[in-house]
Amino acid sequence: MSYNILQERLDAAIVTAHDAGNYILLQETSNIRVSAKGLNDSVSDTDIAVEKLIFNNLQKSFPGDRFLGEEQGERGSGNGGRWIIDPIDGTDNYIRSIPNFTISIAYEDSSGNLSLGVVYNPVQKELFSAVKGCGAFINGRTINVSGITDPSSAVSIIAPPRKSYERTSDYFRLMEDIFLNTRDVRRFGSAALELCYVACGRVEAYYEMGLKYYDIAAGMVVLKEAGGRYSSFSHSENLIENGNILATNGYLHDWYSEKIHDNMGV
Repeated sequence: MSYNILQERLDAAIVTAHDAGNYILLQETSNIRVSAKGLNDSVSDTDIAVEKLIFNNLQKSFPGDRFLGEEQGERGSGNGGRWIIDPIDGTDNYIRSIPNFTISIAYEDSSGNLSLGVVYNPVQKELFSAVKGCGAFINGRTINVSGITDPSSAVSIIAPPRKSYERTSDYFRLMEDIFLNTRDVRRFGSAALELCYVACGRVEAYYEMGLKYYDIAAGMVVLKEAGGRYSSFSHSENLIENGNILATNGYLHDWYSEKIHDNMGV
């Protein structure tokens, strides 16, 4: 797919992300209706409205493209590429007025290759963007992963398995091992945001279990274009299918991967 075609879609995704962010910020969180989709998985009426806004904007501009959204699933039957949409990644943060939530929009070309990603935090006014082969940016400024190579200087984002309680013991053994051998740990509550924080060098690593493709697609593009690396927990796992992701600055990827293997047996 040509650069001009991708640039056109990137521009549209950025405008749409800003529109969605403005809509979210106008909502009064005390009036939001929230329901449960599953274990520790919430959806608000704002999630649904924002996904419709994103779909309508992009479908109008690119009627031949298809869509996969968290709330509305697969839509469209054209022969173009496919948009991967998470209208609010970090819904629990949003409904509690915690500012760490994002709008996540990714695009696959017609061959299924991830080609661009946009992640927008509307409260903090930070927009991460990337097109395959063209680098990664925050608000238009180039970003890169950190150059830290010593685990003892690394900051890790660790996300407990809140949808996989059966792995709790293994997971907290892993958490303890990493905590004792690195500088510090964090947790922000939005997978897309956490991938972008690795991408811009704020942290060195992030791992989480059981995510969905729409949680991580846009952040994966941004991370890779910033020089980072991502993988499943083991070679035998399919990242898109099981959502067990390890994301690092690249330099420390093998070290974190070994810790996961040693503590979780994968």
